[in-house]
Amino acid sequence: MLEYEEELAQEKSRIAHRPADHAGVPELAFFDVQVTVGEEEYARRMREVLNAALDVAMTASFDEPLPTAGIPEWFACASTWKAENAPDFAVSGRERYLTHPGTSGIWMLSDWLSRFEPEFGMRGWAWWDLTRPAPAHLRIWVDCGTESFFAHLDLLWLAYTCGAAAITPPHLADATEWAAQPTFD
Repeated sequence: MLEYEEELAQEKSRIAHRPADHAGVPELAFFDVQVTVGEEEYARRMREVLNAALDVAMTASFDEPLPTAGIPEWFACASTWKAENAPDFAVSGRERYLTHPGTSGIWMLSDWLSRFEPEFGMRGWAWWDLTRPAPAHLRIWVDCGTESFFAHLDLLWLAYTCGAAAITPPHLADATEWAAQPTFD
């Protein structure tokens, strides 16, 4: 198995189950998220889209148009210029994304999926976990290779279109800080 295939399989596993430990990762980045929808629904949406995107990354040829059949329809609808068929939470999230500092324009689904290209993709992060450090407060954890600045607008797009009201800039933290927080299932 190629190295990136193993990495994608591990990332997919972390979407479904909390990692056993920080597996040699000294630091992780986190984003604090306030949601406009139920926390359980928010977590389900994030995991559903990420699972589908990683399936594409693990099976598709990125030299051809990417398959989108497994991508949730609400997410695909939010990634069009006219989002008439997108649910209100996704449309509101789109609008919040556009007002987030440093963002510009919506993500077309093909562009967003291209970030998951395993060999030459431009994703600066890999999913690690979703925790709840306090009531009504979620925290997205990602492995960013201990970089304090990394490409993450694609992650913000996902987080907002899933129903986020506000998201903090990324912060680096020792992986033991993540380990002390319970996973939000």
